[in-house]
Amino acid sequence: MRTPKSIVAITWDGKSSPMDHIHFDVEPAFDWLLYDYSGAVAESPMPVKHYISLKSECKGDVMQHIYASLVSTPLKYIGFLDDDQIISVSDLNKLFFIASLEKLDVFQPSLNHDSYYNLRQFLHKPGYLVQDTWWVEIMSPFYSEAVFQAAGPHFKHSISGTGLDVYLIPTIQRLIGKTKTAVVHGVQLKHARPIRTDNRVFSNGKTNLEEIRYVQGVCRQMAAENPEHFDSDFHFHVLDRRYVHGVPLAYKIQRIPRMIRNLYKLIVDASYR
Repeated sequence: MRTPKSIVAITWDGKSSPMDHIHFDVEPAFDWLLYDYSGAVAESPMPVKHYISLKSECKGDVMQHIYASLVSTPLKYIGFLDDDQIISVSDLNKLFFIASLEKLDVFQPSLNHDSYYNLRQFLHKPGYLVQDTWWVEIMSPFYSEAVFQAAGPHFKHSISGTGLDVYLIPTIQRLIGKTKTAVVHGVQLKHARPIRTDNRVFSNGKTNLEEIRYVQGVCRQMAAENPEHFDSDFHFHVLDRRYVHGVPLAYKIQRIPRMIRNLYKLIVDASYR
């Protein structure tokens, strides 16, 4: 039986040159989905396997429509890229190769250090191929078919996409037993534009911070209804974590022992040079 292909979905504003941040250096080992979020261009301006043109507000809105379009389409993995992310086709091929070898359920490429970013833990770390993490951010997530199909009906809870990454996806992973999550440092991506979701009020009347709190409540309810899947570590690191502008002091303090260990490793490594 033929293994289904992976899909990379990438957004387009309906006006600029589509996929102009992608370096087409080799043939893709996956299918492209071009998403025109202006809803103004009926036919794809370039040959792609999948094309959607729907006026959409933000990442969560886009992901909800993509799920509705692909709900019956077999796939191995699906990734969601924005139109300002710089990466090559060969790096995307490598990303899927590593994910398959490592049997990842959810993953993302690491971010170049000159990227625009909100969360430092996703910046590239030399010396790592993959690094386990509790969740990957909404900027460039990749999901296995099982995770995508289980999470898709819940994408409606956040137009911005905020909260889908930190709460929804990890919660769904626990419920379906697909919990292998990592940042793939063997591949890097650059986010070339400042973050644009902050302080926006969406058509549901919520800001992105209000959406993240709402999604947190939805996921806490899922956990309350299925307590056997959620241990104290998950509650502490995921469900009970509150996301605001900046990192709460309690979490900064917890990083001190790890910082000391990493400093010791750097000193030891330097002694062998």
